[in-house]
Amino acid sequence: MVFQLHWLKSSSFLLNVDGISRDSNLIDYVSLSRVPSTDTLFKVAKEFIGSRAHMFLAIKIEESGNDRHYSWLSTTHFNLCGMRFPRNRKTYAIGKTNTNYSIYRNWFECLLDFKIYMEMIEKSYFEKFKKTPTDLQLIEYMSSRFNHFAKWKTDMLSILKTVKRKYQ
Repeated sequence: MVFQLHWLKSSSFLLNVDGISRDSNLIDYVSLSRVPSTDTLFKVAKEFIGSRAHMFLAIKIEESGNDRHYSWLSTTHFNLCGMRFPRNRKTYAIGKTNTNYSIYRNWFECLLDFKIYMEMIEKSYFEKFKKTPTDLQLIEYMSSRFNHFAKWKTDMLSILKTVKRKYQ
């Protein structure tokens, strides 16, 4: 994968992912070396993940915390979503911890890796049920794959509802 990201102090940023360049007027300035606010994360996720931006933000909040209350994994290795290092899918991860969590160069690459993961999960769901899943169906489906604890599923349903209300 060819990946270049240029953040500018102007009101736009240029992105080149896999040879496709984009200009965006989403944010004034964001550092890749520090996890941004949830508001900024949602804006970027909306641009690059699309309809699953709410899901990304809900999982990020559940797995690594809300504004200024971040997990060690997210601040040290930019793993915002508790992603495990994949065995056989393409990834933006550059390595893994001794507990098999993915390590990223920056938070944006984690966001892009989450997109790859969600596309894989949605495809798997579609092959099994022959329909496109809703967010709630994805949480149910992911609860046996991503995190099998009942508390995760309960938390995700609540957080997703709150995120959708805030970012309509």
